[in-house]
Amino acid sequence: MVKISVIMPVYNEEQYLEKTCQSLKQQTLDDIELICINDGSTDNSTDILTNLATEYDNIRIINQENQGSGIARNKGIDEAKGEYIAFLDADDKYIDPYSLEKMYEYGYKNNADIICGNLKRISSEGKLEDNFNYVEGNYAYFPEYDKLTPQDYGIPWAFYKNIYRKKFLDENNIRFPDLKRGQDPVFLADVLTKADVIYTVPVYLYGYNYSASGGANSKVNSHDKKLDYLEHFKETFRILEDNGFYNISQKYKERLILYLQLQNNRTDKELIQLVHEVFEDDDPQYFNNIEDEVLYLQIYLINNTNPIAYKTSIADVKEQLYMKVTTDNVNYDIMKKYLEIMDKNYEDNEIIVEKLKEENDNTKNSSSWKTTGFIRSIEKIAFKGKNKCKRMLVSIW
Repeated sequence: MVKISVIMPVYNEEQYLEKTCQSLKQQTLDDIELICINDGSTDNSTDILTNLATEYDNIRIINQENQGSGIARNKGIDEAKGEYIAFLDADDKYIDPYSLEKMYEYGYKNNADIICGNLKRISSEGKLEDNFNYVEGNYAYFPEYDKLTPQDYGIPWAFYKNIYRKKFLDENNIRFPDLKRGQDPVFLADVLTKADVIYTVPVYLYGYNYSASGGANSKVNSHDKKLDYLEHFKETFRILEDNGFYNISQKYKERLILYLQLQNNRTDKELIQLVHEVFEDDDPQYFNNIEDEVLYLQIYLINNTNPIAYKTSIADVKEQLYMKVTTDNVNYDIMKKYLEIMDKNYEDNEIIVEKLKEENDNTKNSSSWKTTGFIRSIEKIAFKGKNKCKRMLVSIW
């Protein structure tokens, strides 16, 4: 019986393959198979894999035309004979030789669908480093044998430090999406929202070679990749929120905003245009700076269906909006969209915004009341209700 099938997509990884396969060979668990999906490699990866298959009798090689790592992993899952599925990228490695054995035994004992381990990073010098995502709270560190709710996992990142029951993946039709970038969070979000519980094991399973991977910003370097990367955010938000994972979705929305604010992305007009196409459902509004673009997107991302998620997101937008008001940089198209979110049924938002423009122009000429009257007016609109808004407008007139 094959206990774990390890799925490894390979595309032009000749310099890493031998060390990566060696790290799997050092695992103490018996009955492991390694399925290498050669995804149209054009370097010496094919020859290296062939030689490795003669050295290790548990390697299976599947050759296909280049279709991307997500499709390659799906092929591996379909062909796997193991009770559990693990993943290993060709430029990464397994760290603790006992990790798969401990994770399998704990999972088998508890009839688990997903078992989670821990992750370290690998520097360009090949040294193991601590994972900053634990410090920043992006996803959880697992210090002991335990079981947790899937909501406790955090952002659906680092899918490769976990193992998954193949039957669970098959029965729930969980596979990687056909995206050129961002397949992993969609897959893991699907897993977490389908699982009843996750089991955790205090081992460092995985070493992530970040210097070889280059990071999302360097790899998202074409129109199609930019589009797919944004689509992965949208699909991950949908999966999480459809299943009530509002807090995790909100945290991942913050990652999208941070991504757009990276130095190389701030002036990427193509990327900003794609943001409008992916996330807006009506005529897009374009702005002169990234701050306005991001604020407008944040308004679009506000979820009204969950009070906690709504309160968090609307408060963040409100703070940024009022900061713009006090520096005379408010954009009234953004203000109008904000009012629509605050009260979607209010038909007089256009009138309100025009009156607020007028009041703001007047208050700019007052040394003691400069801008603050405008803020107070917005406060009334946002939180006093339709009738009081109308009374306030009467007083402005």
